[in-house]
Amino acid sequence: MSSEMIVLLFDIIILILGIAAIYAAVRMKKTGVPSAILIPKEEQARVRHAETFCEKMYQPTILFGVMICLYGIVDILNRQFLKVPLMDILSMACFLIVCIWYVRKLREVKGEHV
Repeated sequence: MSSEMIVLLFDIIILILGIAAIYAAVRMKKTGVPSAILIPKEEQARVRHAETFCEKMYQPTILFGVMICLYGIVDILNRQFLKVPLMDILSMACFLIVCIWYVRKLREVKGEHV
């Protein structure tokens, strides 16, 4: 398997992760139950005010999912068609910044509710 195929596979996995994050956020908003993606099933019994947790994490999770999807799409388009080296660096930097922001936000809200 070539390195281009491996990178394409990772981009597809990242795109699926973004879609899963969006789905998890919408589902949390509807049910008021934290997603197992954010809080493992074993820890969910310890969550205080689960609905508040879901409300606080809804927008950040949607934003995270959208940004991750955008990164996957941009990276696929850039590697397959555009081939702009600077876009690779910028999109990777944005991806990492969004991931770091989201993890910090999740830890903050989790600290308040678990």
